[in-house]
Amino acid sequence: MMSERAVFLDRDNTIIANDGYLGDATGVKLLPGAAAAIASLRRLGFRIIIVSNQSGVARGMFDEAAVEAVNQEMIRQLKEQAGAHVDASYYCPYHPDAVVPEYKLDHEWRKPKPGMLKAACADFNLDLGQSWMIGDQPRDVAAGAFVGCRTILLSDPEKLMEGHDNVPAITPNFIVRSLADAARIILREGNSPNRDPAPVPLLPLDAAATAEDTPARSGSSPGGSLPADTEALAAAVAAKLTPHAAEPIKPVLEDILQQLRSAHRNSEIAEFSLSLLLATVIQAVVVLCLVLGAWDALTAIHSVATAHNPYWWNYRILYQLTALEWMAAGLILQVMVVALLLRYRNKQ
Repeated sequence: MMSERAVFLDRDNTIIANDGYLGDATGVKLLPGAAAAIASLRRLGFRIIIVSNQSGVARGMFDEAAVEAVNQEMIRQLKEQAGAHVDASYYCPYHPDAVVPEYKLDHEWRKPKPGMLKAACADFNLDLGQSWMIGDQPRDVAAGAFVGCRTILLSDPEKLMEGHDNVPAITPNFIVRSLADAARIILREGNSPNRDPAPVPLLPLDAAATAEDTPARSGSSPGGSLPADTEALAAAVAAKLTPHAAEPIKPVLEDILQQLRSAHRNSEIAEFSLSLLLATVIQAVVVLCLVLGAWDALTAIHSVATAHNPYWWNYRILYQLTALEWMAAGLILQVMVVALLLRYRNKQ
């Protein structure tokens, strides 16, 4: 029986947003792009396996049923958003400094130890050398590296990775900003063999909070245009694929590109709504001011002396002044329009 490949994923701040210990399923919120990235990796033929430390159980904050509930809600949202399938979820509730006696143990499943990955390997007959480990903490990288997986750290590429909490500072194969970026790396690497770690610096991102992940003990099956560099990357990937290999990869690549196009399009819409839309509305008011000013100017010109209007001269002066006021207002508003358009152009 041929071995399968897997992508091991940490849970907190890798798939869902969590800056603490999450034991309430109503607090589950997927990170942007996580569902689409996981669906794309599944289409590439990878098993999707979640491995997370859940020391909140050992600390007495919640029980294992709460962990299972959070995991199931996460799996439900992944499937609902992008049809993303999770093959199994493992978590480790143990901690050496636990306040709950039965969980006070330096367990083999607790990352950076690779116990959960080894258990999944036995359950699914995995080839760990062709598998990946993705997480936002050094312990995730260490757990994957210990069993020969290629590793991706979700972090700021500009920051040096340091070991902490007795976790060795093992250099990941790649450092990227999000799970979507990690999916693109895996797509690009394809079936290439494991290589020495070579972090790839990307654009800097805001540092994310680094609260302890809650890891797993038991297994349970559960268009706008793009920037030139992104299109170039897609073209390069497609060019290196043989026609036979390109067929199963094509829908995955299209998924990733569609996600990027959507993000780029949303950015353009946001900018339009703030600067360009406001400039358009003010320009309409400018036209109205000019029309009213022209009307008052014409009225002043046609004001002449009559037998029934002995104060015609006063009316002419009044209309002339009103016309000047409309024109001045229109000029001021026109300057505002120009400023907004310049601001919009400079942000492109």
